Amino acid sequence: MPLIVKSNKIVGVEFLGFPEYIHYDAFLDANPIGGGNLTIGNQCVISTKVVVLTHDWSFLVGMKAIDEKNFDYNKMAFKSVSIGDYSFIGAGAIILPGTTIGKYCIIGAGAVVKGHIEDYSIMIGNPAKKYADTRLWAERVNKYRQ
Repeated sequence: MPLIVKSNKIVGVEFLGFPEYIHYDAFLDANPIGGGNLTIGNQCVISTKVVVLTHDWSFLVGMKAIDEKNFDYNKMAFKSVSIGDYSFIGAGAIILPGTTIGKYCIIGAGAVVKGHIEDYSIMIGNPAKKYADTRLWAERVNKYRQ
C-alpha cells in the first residue's frame, strides 16, 4: 500500500491522511498542472478498475463543430475531484471531472458519478442516483445481524 500511495503522490494525487486500500489497477488521473487536482481523504477504499478522471477533452468536438477558436483549454478540460474521508468506491466505478464526494459515502460497483455527492450518501447506477443514507442503511443491516 505505501508504494501505491507514493506512486500516486508522484503524479499529483493529494492524500489527506492515509487510505485504507487502493487497488493497484485503479486509474487515478490527477492533472494538477492543468488544474485537475485529485484529493483523497483519510481511510478511503478505492476498488479494482475504478476510474477517477480530472479531465475531459470531449468539449473539443463541440468547439470544432461551431468553429470556435478562442477558448481556454485548461479551464474547460480540467476540473478537480475530491473524495471525502472514509468513503468507499466500488469496483469499476467511474468518477467524472468536477465531482466532490462527501465523507462516509459508498459508491456502488459500476456507478458513474458526477457532481456534488452529499456526506453519508450511497450512490448506485449509471448515472448514479442516491439509494440511501449510509447511517440508516448501517442501522438496518445491523438490526438483521443481531
